[in-house]
Amino acid sequence: MELLEGFYNNFLRFFSWEELSFLFTGTGLLVMLNLVLSEGLLSLDNALVLAILVSHLPTDRSYKLGPIQMSIQQWALTAGIVGAYFFRTIAIVLGTYLIQFWTLQLLGGGYLLWLGYEHFFSVKQEESEVTAYGRGFWATVLKVELMDIAFSIDSILAALGLSKKVWVILMGGMIGILCMRLVAGVFIRLIERFPLFTHTGYALVSLIGYRLVSEVDWIHFHKLFAYLGPVGVGVLLVLTVAVWGSARVRKARLGTIKSLVQLTLLILFFSWSGTRLHLHMSDLVFSIIMLSTFCSTFIFNGMYVRWQTGGGQKEGETAQSNGPPPVKNNDEQEKITPTD
Repeated sequence: MELLEGFYNNFLRFFSWEELSFLFTGTGLLVMLNLVLSEGLLSLDNALVLAILVSHLPTDRSYKLGPIQMSIQQWALTAGIVGAYFFRTIAIVLGTYLIQFWTLQLLGGGYLLWLGYEHFFSVKQEESEVTAYGRGFWATVLKVELMDIAFSIDSILAALGLSKKVWVILMGGMIGILCMRLVAGVFIRLIERFPLFTHTGYALVSLIGYRLVSEVDWIHFHKLFAYLGPVGVGVLLVLTVAVWGSARVRKARLGTIKSLVQLTLLILFFSWSGTRLHLHMSDLVFSIIMLSTFCSTFIFNGMYVRWQTGGGQKEGETAQSNGPPPVKNNDEQEKITPTD
């Protein structure tokens, strides 16, 4: 009964004028702007995956349902949109309530930090590619819906990290779908012009994950360590060092475990520093930090491009700086001229 009552009270928040009026404040507008930017950047991979999933369906064959007539491929994408709104709504209702539990907030923040960690620090041996197989229409729709569920989790966690206001989270979920379906091309052109934006999205995700984790009170971990006692904590540290050391030796098989150990230590540090040093940020301050991170891409993009192409440019610049090869004098030309 307490669970149902909690869901009911959380549902009533959607009809609260205090929650809704936040959207029309300066802070609310800034938060919404950050939602659009972060969701737009993060939706690029999602849009690419969905496009690949339906790419094998025919575009020259159409089906008419009432007054609407579209190609088979367009119908698959439309079914995906309907499913995305459905699953996104469920994720919003569950997320706005479950985020009140510190363990789930910790897992959500840790997941976002893991996405950023994997992007910036993971060494991938082979680039994985999503391939489309010649399956039927409904099998493709099912795969699209499963991907929508996964994308819903990322989107709602990102919105929850920006603000706990339910209408912000609701708008974030809807904006995520629109970005994935409609404005992905705009951000693709933006990335083509400013390649550094390929990393900006994951930097924003990492910031959101940090905020979620840093808001988890350290007292929860303090109680856990007090329950384990000095011996238990010592054994835990020895096991951690042993696992981490084994992963260092056998990177190919245990690289993921090593990353998880490092990420766990990072999460503990964020929670401790957030509690002890009072690093909690308001929605306004955090939105300014997010927007500054986004805008800094325009400033540092030139440096990033020069760093990426530094080797080739340096060789070209060296060749140009040296100028044309020196012209040999007549005596030297006679020495190297072949005789008949």
